[in-house]
Amino acid sequence: MADGDLFSGGGTPWGRRKGSFPFLPGGHENYLAVLRTALKTMTTPVAKESLISWGGPDSLIPASEAMKHLAPAGLVLRNSDDTVEVADEARRWLETDDSSILVEIFHRNLRFVGELLSEIDGEGLTCAEIAEVARRHYQLDWATLDQINRRTYWLRATGVVELLFTGKVVLTDRGREVLARLTTAGRDQFELVDGQPDSEMLEQLSPVVTALLEDAARRGLAGRVGAGMSYVPKGGQYSTVESLAAQVDAATPAIERSDFMDFCSREFTAKPSSSSSALDTVRNTGLVAQIGRDTFAATEAARAWRASNAVLDLVGVVHASIRCVGELLPMLEETRTVGELAEMARVRFGGLVLKTPVLRNRLQLLREAGLVMQPSFSSYRATAKGRVFARTLPLESEISAEVEEVQESSGGTLDFVVQDLIDAAVDTAHFENFERALTAAFQSIGLDAEHLGGSGRTDILITVRRSPTELVRIIVDAKATKNQAIHEGAVDFSTLVEHRGQHQADHAALVAIGFDSGRVRSRAAATGIALITVDELIGVIERCRVEPLAPVELVNMFVPAMKEKLWSDADRRAEIMAAVIVAVEDESEYVAETGGNFSTRDIHRALRRSVEPSPDMTEVQDALNLLASPLVQGIRPEGKNGYLPGFPAESVAARLRFLGAAVNGVTAKE
Repeated sequence: MADGDLFSGGGTPWGRRKGSFPFLPGGHENYLAVLRTALKTMTTPVAKESLISWGGPDSLIPASEAMKHLAPAGLVLRNSDDTVEVADEARRWLETDDSSILVEIFHRNLRFVGELLSEIDGEGLTCAEIAEVARRHYQLDWATLDQINRRTYWLRATGVVELLFTGKVVLTDRGREVLARLTTAGRDQFELVDGQPDSEMLEQLSPVVTALLEDAARRGLAGRVGAGMSYVPKGGQYSTVESLAAQVDAATPAIERSDFMDFCSREFTAKPSSSSSALDTVRNTGLVAQIGRDTFAATEAARAWRASNAVLDLVGVVHASIRCVGELLPMLEETRTVGELAEMARVRFGGLVLKTPVLRNRLQLLREAGLVMQPSFSSYRATAKGRVFARTLPLESEISAEVEEVQESSGGTLDFVVQDLIDAAVDTAHFENFERALTAAFQSIGLDAEHLGGSGRTDILITVRRSPTELVRIIVDAKATKNQAIHEGAVDFSTLVEHRGQHQADHAALVAIGFDSGRVRSRAAATGIALITVDELIGVIERCRVEPLAPVELVNMFVPAMKEKLWSDADRRAEIMAAVIVAVEDESEYVAETGGNFSTRDIHRALRRSVEPSPDMTEVQDALNLLASPLVQGIRPEGKNGYLPGFPAESVAARLRFLGAAVNGVTAKE
């Protein structure tokens, strides 16, 4: 079996998943029977709502839930019509009942399967010893033995290992036969090697890619797209590299927008908004270019990569097109988290804001190219190959000491962002500067903004996650002017409407110093385009420093009817919460003196005198529910409808700050 067949992710073992081993009910001795019964019901496509046997006729789960357990291991697939079906290799196991096929499937899709067999060959190891080997030599720092146990359970079920009375897991004769057929990764492919690789380890970049990098350096690397890699579809078993390759191949020699959307829907089961984001990504990364109104084609550099099939060519193309790709490698001389990298990029490159998804997509590409490794779920480090490759790339210089001094004297990075916005808004000779400054301004308040620009494209695309599966897309047009206001002749509203449809955006906005009070405003109202002045945006930035809004709340800035009420809901929540805490402390004094407890109605009665307009009972109850949470403990439920005092206000504030920091930490690991 060739490495390219074994490992997803551009031929490296890092492409396989670290965990995701299926857990089935009934104990490992029943795993094969439970799995066989479940898969047989999906030999023909079934709707995701269909019920699947999961350990017996009385134990049923939806096919969508079974897919979550089985798809990461390569056993089932989700089709483009949202149905679930057995994967071809799993179908072969059902037909032959050869359990070694299951081991091969697991090894192809999940890390540390064949490698585990290799490590226990001989006298065997206990599960604790296996976990230590995985941690020290394969960069698998699992906090518990769960993933080791799952692997050994399945390998015992398939008969390739057995557990001795001594507690050691040993290879069986059948296991040795299976291991001989597997291509495994050695320890040296995962360990943190400090030595330098031979120069032959680095493939020669294609001349087309080399020329592209040289041209990017001449034009100035700071002029590359800022975010630029916010979404790479990975439906089914696709890695980042494989996904980009499939999209480039689909656009060779050319493809219509509608056909590209159909391709993404069919190949990655992507929604229309996600398909549009995928198209934005391959355009921003220099892999696809627009050659007609709705026609796109793979670039010369992308075709050179596909011809060479060298993943470093792909990295070179992406690095030449978007900021902070190769620049990550020097930052990873030491192991760092995504959050640390984001802060380093912001400081080093003049306030560059890279949200977690765009950073993780960059790191995933570098990981699949063998240039970085992932010692833990949330941390990365450059490999020896990555350190050498970084020296072959033109890298963006860090901002100068003079710029840093200006930032410090003006109060920090956000003031730098504001000043850049003010200066660029009147720089009509370099209108793209306003587009970039505006992008940085939106990013500074937590919005995922991408600078697109260019002929036939919107200037800025903002993507907000309303939920983990629902996106809101906003297009923004920037108009630099030396006048006090933009006049009617300077705005083509039909183009803005066209761009809104082109990107399947929910909202559209125009940003400038000011707007003519006549037809510009009436045309904007008629077409649903939000008008945002630079002063208004600066006001939002400055208030977000002390009272930040969530991205989903900031969407209202781009809705004409809601723009003036941007902070109203947040202000109302804050006012009621503050009043509830004061009322709770007042009631606590009464409870301490008289005994008993206090109720929602008691707090509501107190707020009727202190909050205008008077809150309804639901608003009060929502605030009390938050305070009563075991995670906050501002009050303690007592009886059916009563409460007792809990932590004081300063402790509640400290807990909420701590939880906020924890949530920020989770977003850094996404």
